[in-house]
Amino acid sequence: MGNTLAYLDRKGALLFAIVFGLAALGIAVAAIGAVYFGLVSTPLLNVPLTNLVTPALGEGNGEVIKAAYATADVQPASLTATERFLLLGSGLLGSLAGLASAATLGLISWSVYRGTGFGRQLARAVGISGLAVMTWGLLGPLMNAMAYHSVLDRITLLPQQKTGAFFLMEFDVWPVAVGLGAATLASMFETGRRQQLELDGLI
Repeated sequence: MGNTLAYLDRKGALLFAIVFGLAALGIAVAAIGAVYFGLVSTPLLNVPLTNLVTPALGEGNGEVIKAAYATADVQPASLTATERFLLLGSGLLGSLAGLASAATLGLISWSVYRGTGFGRQLARAVGISGLAVMTWGLLGPLMNAMAYHSVLDRITLLPQQKTGAFFLMEFDVWPVAVGLGAATLASMFETGRRQQLELDGLI
């Protein structure tokens, strides 16, 4: 029974290694396509409609008391070199984070399949993927916000408040949490590896 479970575990680990390897390849191909698309076209920017005049929503419908548009997709006719660089950079950071995560999960699965344990290489890979996710979580929104602000200000669609224009930025905490978790996991892997080496030296 134990041999059967071990066999199934190794087969499952091999399957996961293949899946994550294919996922990493797919992310790389998608990133190349996104770079090409970003160089030859302009993206749709989702922006709030704070200062835009829009058609009445629900006009003529007696069941609607009040309605309003929240956001709109705006495609600028052109981008400056800086705006394009910022948007491409933000997208590439996301692709790099996804690629590093998929590759690391594939490496973990492959290590389980081969039964080689969690060595220094694996701990380093986990740490790098965590750093990539955290960097994307921190810099990606900032780069997007800078590009959005520049584009909308240039085409006079930047939302206004009473105190002036505000900075459009969406920030998620989860990439930072994932990055810190990966750093902790990498530290655990490295500690376990060192303890195993010390134990082997005593035997």
